[in-house]
Amino acid sequence: MRRTNFFIIYMAWVLAAATIAVGAGCAGGGTTGGGGGNPTPAPIPAADYYVNGGMNVNEIFGFSTAPVGVTGTPAPLNNSPYSTVGANGSAGAPFGITLAKGGSVLFAVNNPQGSVSAFTVNGDASLTLVSSTNTQGAAPSGVCAAPNGTVAAVADTGSNQLETFTIAANGTLAQAHVTAPSQNGLDAPLDCAFSPDSAHVYVTDSAGASGISAFSVDGAGNITTIATYSVDSGMPAQGIAISSAATPLVFATTQAGNGMGVYAISSGGVLSPQAFQPTAIAPIGVAVAPNAQSVYVAAAGAKAVDGFHINGFSLSELSGAPYTTQATQSAYPSISSAGSLLVVMSPPDKAVTFFAVNADGTLGYASTNLYGIPGLSGTTADAVVVR
Repeated sequence: MRRTNFFIIYMAWVLAAATIAVGAGCAGGGTTGGGGGNPTPAPIPAADYYVNGGMNVNEIFGFSTAPVGVTGTPAPLNNSPYSTVGANGSAGAPFGITLAKGGSVLFAVNNPQGSVSAFTVNGDASLTLVSSTNTQGAAPSGVCAAPNGTVAAVADTGSNQLETFTIAANGTLAQAHVTAPSQNGLDAPLDCAFSPDSAHVYVTDSAGASGISAFSVDGAGNITTIATYSVDSGMPAQGIAISSAATPLVFATTQAGNGMGVYAISSGGVLSPQAFQPTAIAPIGVAVAPNAQSVYVAAAGAKAVDGFHINGFSLSELSGAPYTTQATQSAYPSISSAGSLLVVMSPPDKAVTFFAVNADGTLGYASTNLYGIPGLSGTTADAVVVR
């Protein structure tokens, strides 16, 4: 299974990061200057978040941060955890959870079974299972949904494919289209993201030199190749996120390159490279604020979250960044639709870190900034999403 390449790179850079951090005497380490301290304690905003359990039988865990404040703990949502009813998710699925249709539907990938479970999000934020749909490719990882709620896409890491599904009103998925193996440079594809106009999808390749594989997708889920785009001169890529700015920006992380590529979306979905931004060590996931003014990177090697202000097509590091955590590996970030809460998953700890997002994009955290997932027995909880 090609996903092995990703974890070999991941562990190599985590070990390198640990050595650098010890030598520097700073948990932040990394390639960026300044910052590296703990953020200022701040009340944690109320929001709901969900974790893909990585279990057999797989379960989705849901929590509210409303009770946290500064010293409290998150509360399980009503009837959490939510079973996928027989679906095996024990291999984990990096980036394998997302919300769709304005937060009213949730999709969770089940790897190694090769399926995607769809849930409706109820008024109290609890989940109700609607359906599970098999993937056509092998070892699915990342899942993303078009902003207009018509199509979802899944990156099939094991078979080097991208596939699409149409989304029914209740969230049920129907198979639409699947690429040929390795089409348009797909090489251990890991994460995906749609453009704001829902017309294009961009996929990170965690092996080889493709970087980003770009495709057009119509309302029926038909896939058309655009091109591939190198990240840091041919480095493998991991996380990807897209801003909602008038000219949207694509951000793609590379652990091996200790940074992220920045691209503007041009006519026809073509990407125009803007910059390569160094980050704290071994970045994996990336999240963009809804107001398109800040971008955050979970840097596993630095045990930190790096943050940048977006000014047009350029970035500048936020005051105090990178923000250290108590996690073993800060890996998968997600930001609330209100833009006020950032949640970061650490798979080895089976825990999350909460950050309050200030008006200027800087981060504050609760006095205890690592919270476990009660009842989670899986070893590969590789995905989190905040509503």
